[in-house]
Amino acid sequence: MNKKVIIIGGGVSGLTTAIYLKKNGYDTLVLEQNPEVGGACTGWERKGCYIDGSIHWLVGVNPNSPTYKLWEDVGALTPDVKIFEQDDFYTLDFGKDKKFTIWSDLKKLQKELTNFAPEDKKAIKKFCKLVKRFERIDAPVKKPVDLMNLIDLLKIGFTMAGDYYYINKTSKISCAKYAENFKNQYIRKWLSEHMSANYNLMSFLYMFSHVTRKDGGIPEGGSKKFADRIKDKYLSLGGKLVCKAPVGKINVIDGVAKGVTLKNGQVLDADWVVSSVPAVHALNDLLKGQFDLKEIDDRVSEEKTYPIYTYTTAAFKIKDDLTKKPLSHKIYFDTPISLEKDHFSATYRNYSYDKTLTIDGHTVVQATLSGNDDMFYYWEKIKEQGDYKAKKREVAQKLLDVYLTRYPELKDKVEIIDVLTPLTYQRYLNGRHGSFQGFVQTYKGKSLMHNGKIKGLKNFYMSGQWLLRSGGLPPAVITGRFTAQRICKKDKVKFKT
Repeated sequence: MNKKVIIIGGGVSGLTTAIYLKKNGYDTLVLEQNPEVGGACTGWERKGCYIDGSIHWLVGVNPNSPTYKLWEDVGALTPDVKIFEQDDFYTLDFGKDKKFTIWSDLKKLQKELTNFAPEDKKAIKKFCKLVKRFERIDAPVKKPVDLMNLIDLLKIGFTMAGDYYYINKTSKISCAKYAENFKNQYIRKWLSEHMSANYNLMSFLYMFSHVTRKDGGIPEGGSKKFADRIKDKYLSLGGKLVCKAPVGKINVIDGVAKGVTLKNGQVLDADWVVSSVPAVHALNDLLKGQFDLKEIDDRVSEEKTYPIYTYTTAAFKIKDDLTKKPLSHKIYFDTPISLEKDHFSATYRNYSYDKTLTIDGHTVVQATLSGNDDMFYYWEKIKEQGDYKAKKREVAQKLLDVYLTRYPELKDKVEIIDVLTPLTYQRYLNGRHGSFQGFVQTYKGKSLMHNGKIKGLKNFYMSGQWLLRSGGLPPAVITGRFTAQRICKKDKVKFKT
């Protein structure tokens, strides 16, 4: 009789774990609390328009990329899935004709930045050379380090020997500190504000280098279609899936995970339990605080060193052709939008590039204010005061007003159709303070690569983006595969794909 595995969470990591285990002969059941699978990789409809909740760009779209093989294994990417490779990564607009575009082509980018800030010609050239150097770096994705033999480790050592110097050096520098190498205030602003405060330079370079080497793109159809392809792959293998099945607790007897109890009281037994939900939710809620995991506990207690990503986002329905407008447009403004702090910029994402997402001549534009734990606390307090809906409308209107300063011709063609806050993400994902990714990789923080095991608890693994660096979709699929490999290893099952 095949061993049974219950996977809690039908996000990318949970479905990935289930697919690989199913391919290796396990009886798998995925339990998802929401009506649809996908977790943070999701999308939904409002007023006849699709709103995408996740993929701004995806690592691993190049068939020569090691991550592509994983996306192929789980059915997310196939040869017939079109990939949009954005030429303009995003445009920074400071007003008063101060504007430049971050191009995915490094030569084009170097020329653009040099024309904008000739005083920084040498620093710009060095930056582009550094990005080019990072284009060579790929993290191992075939198997986790704890399952590697000596030959595997030696191969990685030889392959990445020249990379460790750059990785270590740039890991200890914040983007803001690195920005001090540039004289132009706008270049400095771009580098220091691209991600969260104190974001480390290594993570920025690693991320951006995937774009410049054409391994970062956007699959046609958006995040929901992406997640649905993974679901379809899983179901085609005979896997079992139940949505709207929130888990109340993981059943532990004598230090062994024996199954789960749903919130409706139903008890489900299993030989293995995998939690692919956010680590904080698994530890505090599903395991009822019975077990400690130092790597997670330390990050939870140090919010300044390990902050989170979250957004306040307004979605607009616009009846016009926006194909000639920037795909991603960061606009700076003088009068702040005040939430947990004064925000002087917002990013506007234009979805006209994907014709499958354009309905009846309408295009969706999403306006985003980026935040951390403090943004969650702000909205939590607003909701307690009973001003939640009114404040959301106010913020959405202010974001729209800013957009119309650049595109006044759209004034009578725009409608606000949705507003998201960190409380939205918290309700849907059970993350920490409305995070849709893992812990932010700051220059002060330690890199995270956890194996998902909890001391004192057998037949259980955690999986998901919260266990690997700053999270995201690639860590989700990578940890999903790694978890399946570890279970196969424990059961002495030869892992196959």
